[in-house]
Amino acid sequence: MTLDLLFLNGEALNQSNLEDQVIDFQDRAFHYGDGVFETLRIHCGEIPNWKFHQQRLLQAQAQLKLPIDNFLEYWPTFVKKHLSEIESGCAKLIISRGVSPRGYQIPGSTTINWWLKVSDLPEQSLSFKQTNKQLTVCQHQLSRQPAFAGLKHLNRLDQVMARSEWDNKEYFDDGIMCNLDGDVIECTMSNIFWLESNQVYTPDLNLEGVDGCVRRWLINHLSATSKPLRVIKSVKLQRLLSADAVFITNSLIGIQSVDNIAGHQISLSSTVKELADEFNQQYLF
Repeated sequence: MTLDLLFLNGEALNQSNLEDQVIDFQDRAFHYGDGVFETLRIHCGEIPNWKFHQQRLLQAQAQLKLPIDNFLEYWPTFVKKHLSEIESGCAKLIISRGVSPRGYQIPGSTTINWWLKVSDLPEQSLSFKQTNKQLTVCQHQLSRQPAFAGLKHLNRLDQVMARSEWDNKEYFDDGIMCNLDGDVIECTMSNIFWLESNQVYTPDLNLEGVDGCVRRWLINHLSATSKPLRVIKSVKLQRLLSADAVFITNSLIGIQSVDNIAGHQISLSSTVKELADEFNQQYLF
């Protein structure tokens, strides 16, 4: 059975009549990208890693002054009512500041609009089974804005331009993105990590990039070990090419090894598989 559900502010929309259902022209998400989104995996009627999604939404509430308290309070009820029977799938949650008069100024009071699109998992995400990934290196550089760093805000033009650098005939799973200084930050759809002497490293995201939920899980998970994850402020591509292993993460693929970066073979490590197994076991995959 194909999953194809759409909700607006918690209410199911009629999929057979979507052409008559339009976004309000004055919605600030449409005008200014004024909002955030989350990509969610659904498993046995629940959202794995939800606490880290909520953590990032609360960060958005603080940094962007988004009024999402009522949404967060209602969310568990919504999941139980509408998602509890879904065995496996994914969803995109979009939260807009809502409708306001013309102009950039944040209105004194506003009601958010939120959409949830539920669909089948992409083919590459049907399981968290290890399938080594191949990466390209994007020429487009990430914009720098510390005020928005870590968030999944609605302006994704950097990722759009970076992803346009390769087509579907070229078999790359993702593309590495660097900042204005040429430092590796992330991939277009995932966070990136590397191993040196069994120590896990990842780029610093205080100036740009998305602080992914599996990344947050890894930092939390490794904090109690003898080798907590180390965040590096400046890392050039060559360091990844010579690393003991490289891997990427996001909420749909979990933790996946990388075996090729722009034609360079990358070593594999059992440590990555162990981390992936620990993540999968915690969320019952």
